[in-house]
Parts: sequence; C-alpha cells; structure tokens
Amino acid sequence: MNLKISSMELREYLKIFRENSYLFLTVVVIVVLGSFAYFTFKPISYSSSLALNITRIGSQQSTTDYRYDDFYRLQADEKFAETVVQWLKNPRTTADVLSKAGIDASQLSLRKLAKVFVAEKLSSQIVSVSFSTKSEKSAQKISEAVLEIVARNTQALNKNQNEETWFAVVAQDPVIMRDNVSSMIILIAALLMGMFLGFWIVMIRHYLK
Repeated sequence: MNLKISSMELREYLKIFRENSYLFLTVVVIVVLGSFAYFTFKPISYSSSLALNITRIGSQQSTTDYRYDDFYRLQADEKFAETVVQWLKNPRTTADVLSKAGIDASQLSLRKLAKVFVAEKLSSQIVSVSFSTKSEKSAQKISEAVLEIVARNTQALNKNQNEETWFAVVAQDPVIMRDNVSSMIILIAALLMGMFLGFWIVMIRHYLK
C-alpha cells in the first residue's frame, strides 16, 4: 500500500515538473549565467601569506643548566608568538599597518579592522599572517608594513627588559597569489543551486495555483 502511494506521489511530482519544465529550466539558466557573470566582473583580488619568525637579539645566556635554559626560552618564545598573534587581531595594529602602507582605513569599522588579518601561531617561533588585497603592489606594501609595525612593537617591549637576549621578528618574502575559481566548480555549484531554487519555485507556484 505504501509503495503504491509513493509511486502515485512520484508520478504527481513528475507531472508537476513536466508542466513547469520551462520555469524550472529558466531558473537554472538564470542562476548559472548570473554566477558566471558575478565571477567574471567581480574585482580582481589577491591572497597573501606572510611568515613571521620569532628570534632573539644577541647570543643565548651561558649557563650550566643549559637544558633548563632552553626549555624556559622555548616557553618564552611561544608566549611571545601568542602576543604577536593578538597584536595582529587588534584594530589599532591593523590601522597602523594600513597607514604605513599608504592605505586609508578611516572608512573601516572596528569590526572590519579586526578581520583584515588572519594570524595564527604555527609553532613556538613562527606566526602566519594572511590577508587579501586588490592588487599585488598593495599586498607587498602591506607585508612590509606588517613587519615594520610588529618590529616597532617588539622594540617597545625590549626597552623594558634587562636581559641581553630579547625578542626580534624577521619575515620571509610573502607569497602572493591571484584569487581564481575553477570554471568547473562554478558550473557545478551554480547548477546545484539553480536546481534547488527551481524545484522550490515550481512547487510554490503549483501550491499557489
């Protein structure tokens, strides 16, 4: 009995879609064309990744308990790496970096400033910074500004330290790549979205009739 009812429901659905095939296909085509138009005409953007390396100024302190010294030094490096990550999440640091790079940040809210950089600690001595820009030149300027501002903040901390060896930050050359989306991925995603929307539009139209 249930199988019979299911078969009848399936035939009814197929009949609905045959009667509204033009509407369904129109929705799918509009979504596919709209998706390609969006990705074709949207502004060019670049993704950048910058690695900041935590190091020390001077030589390591001499001690007979060198193993313990290494252990505490590693802990200090890890804590400082976390500090660098928090700096890059702070709107004040972001505003300083953008200003140094010659970019006007006055139109950005505090929330947007806090999301400009994605910073994460990869190890006790490496912090990864990623961000997006509209041009490769801007990405290079921002990368240089990030290093300069972080180095400036580090020097401010170093002034209050009495140790011979304190922190310094050096950076590798940034990796800058243009953002590209595969045409096949766009087509598949657009088709799925178009079919989903087309299904519900057809069902809503049938219900209203």
